[in-house]
Amino acid sequence: MRHYETLFIINPELTEEDTAAVVEKFSGILTDRGANMVKIDLWGRRRMAFLVKKFNKGFYVLFDYGADPAAVAEMERIFKIDEQILRFLTVKKADEFDAEAVARAQAEAEAKAAARAAREAQGEDEEDMDDLDEDDDESGSDDEDEDED
Repeated sequence: MRHYETLFIINPELTEEDTAAVVEKFSGILTDRGANMVKIDLWGRRRMAFLVKKFNKGFYVLFDYGADPAAVAEMERIFKIDEQILRFLTVKKADEFDAEAVARAQAEAEAKAAARAAREAQGEDEEDMDDLDEDDDESGSDDEDEDED
């Protein structure tokens, strides 16, 4: 099983229900073939740099998952057939998929985001945190000098 990331763009004229159905359809294709979905990230409607199939906007979706190459090939085959998919790109991130390592990395990222949100809620800026870190470094060096005497 390999670690993949797939970004695809859905027709922006679809309703929210239809867009959700398309996302569910493709995540189902992967899970039915034994893939482990790590993350389904809905980026929403965004403007594209150039026209694609006469559209200048699209609904972007990112899948992060572990799967066998056959499952990815099947999903891409259906991407090519489905008229609602404007573009897609799949990238192999690693040859081996380690679900535990991915879960740990996600937990760390969520913890950092929560800590950042808590600091912002308290009104502290990153500059204030940097000042605190510098003060800690200076006080730590004084303690070391006392130990050496």
